[in-house]
Amino acid sequence: MEYYLKDMSSSTSMPTKPNEKKAKLPNGLIEDVDAKALVSKYIARADKNLEFMNIASELSTNKDAQKALQLPETYSNDEWVIITAYYSMYVASLALLAKIGYRSNTHTATILALEKFFVKKELIEPHYLAMFKHAHEQISEKDVETLSKEKENRETAQYEVTKAVTHSIAEASRKNAVAFVNKVKSLL
Repeated sequence: MEYYLKDMSSSTSMPTKPNEKKAKLPNGLIEDVDAKALVSKYIARADKNLEFMNIASELSTNKDAQKALQLPETYSNDEWVIITAYYSMYVASLALLAKIGYRSNTHTATILALEKFFVKKELIEPHYLAMFKHAHEQISEKDVETLSKEKENRETAQYEVTKAVTHSIAEASRKNAVAFVNKVKSLL
């Protein structure tokens, strides 16, 4: 089957086969040419999330800062390191999708769209393939899996209060987020 996407670089669009494109797009993914204007805002938000993530990480380990803020000796903010690490990756992913003219309304749709557009490239026409050849070489299935794993870590840290969130998970999440956002920036 052939699928046609709207050419985001011009006001004309390629023919669309009825219902076929929509059936193949993840639920929650919306074609929106105006999304391109949001790329820099998404990246700015990803950067702010990374900044907060680093502050939370530092506060979890810096005993002088904890004392100055009169926090208990057992203070840990590791769950917020994991949460903000994930959100920095998520918002950077929204920037990638916006760059090609899409908005995503769900986390799952974002992950599935990254896989389709940047890993499998199942829906991208030849001119998109050429445009994103470099991206395909850099956004791998492992990157999408990392985002998915960080989503699970974030859900565990945020909702599963009975599960211990260790500092090592928070630190791994922090490193993954920095690497992922930097990779997205290099693609944009």
